[in-house]
Amino acid sequence: MKFFAYFLPQFYPTPENDKYWGKGFTEWTNVKAAKPLFKGHKQPLEPTKFGYYDLSNNATLQEICDYSQTMGIDAFCYWHYWFDNGYKTLEKVPEMHLANKAIKQNFFFSWANHDWTKSWIGQDKTLIFKQQYSKESAIEHFKYLKQFITDERYVRINDKPVLQVFEPETDSCFEYIQILEDQAVKSFGKGFYWLFPERQNVEKVAHFEHSKVGFPPANTKIPYFMIARLLQQKGLIKKCLTFSENLYLKALRKNIRKYNNNGNSYIPCLFSGWDNTPRYGNKGYLFNSDIPTFLEKQFKVLEEEIGKDKLDIVFIKAWNEWAEGNILEPFAFNGVETNPAEILNKLKQG
Repeated sequence: MKFFAYFLPQFYPTPENDKYWGKGFTEWTNVKAAKPLFKGHKQPLEPTKFGYYDLSNNATLQEICDYSQTMGIDAFCYWHYWFDNGYKTLEKVPEMHLANKAIKQNFFFSWANHDWTKSWIGQDKTLIFKQQYSKESAIEHFKYLKQFITDERYVRINDKPVLQVFEPETDSCFEYIQILEDQAVKSFGKGFYWLFPERQNVEKVAHFEHSKVGFPPANTKIPYFMIARLLQQKGLIKKCLTFSENLYLKALRKNIRKYNNNGNSYIPCLFSGWDNTPRYGNKGYLFNSDIPTFLEKQFKVLEEEIGKDKLDIVFIKAWNEWAEGNILEPFAFNGVETNPAEILNKLKQG
């Protein structure tokens, strides 16, 4: 069994962040500004082992990658930002990973092909870059990806390089995916192994070799969640929302039964916690959970519903999405340190 963890490269200054979010903005800006919003709210969280790191530092990236391997992570799934006309952002971290052969950790990409907004400070509707698709962009995109997918550390399934697409449903995106597939076949004699979030309709590219992947908590139908979120967004609920881990675990079990038995290849995903109030304040939501315990409880559901012997790959969301509370890196709250990733080797060994 292998654990693949999503990795957010949003921890170093970039010109785009300086321009649209303020000079020197990184994800740490939100983390440092977090405040407890009710009695018992576990905020702010403080990174301990690596501190408020700068991922543009090659030694820092290598230290994190090396540590992740000792904790049981088999690959990082880097969030990848590519827009039309060859525009990309937050690309420095995976490029450093590629260039540094001393880093042994494996990696691959999840293309975050949605519009670029000011979501990192809670302004989801403020559009900065519109995601558009063209043949020229797809060809340039493949040329860029090629340097990564030919690296021996790039993850493969069935001897095909893995590429996840976060929002594949539009016709123009389907056409774009087809071009990427054709380019791969032309270059390597075989296409990609595609990954798509479980609730996405991918009928138009279903003939490609692919798997559906869980993507919590958004893709898990939690009772009352959508109603509560709608009321919150309309201002009828004026505080952050709190959900119990038991409510989520019941929804997860139902979700796995639906997607693991629908005739398609399915890869489940655990999430290491959730609290996006550092980004959204009282418009955010969270789960009352202890990260290591919550991971263990979710994994037990996978064992019961799928079977440990059938769990070839399990995704974890995420290694370092600090302002959303999905973290496996060591942290402290009120001076008490927690190392969530320590649970992973235990789960592997059973």
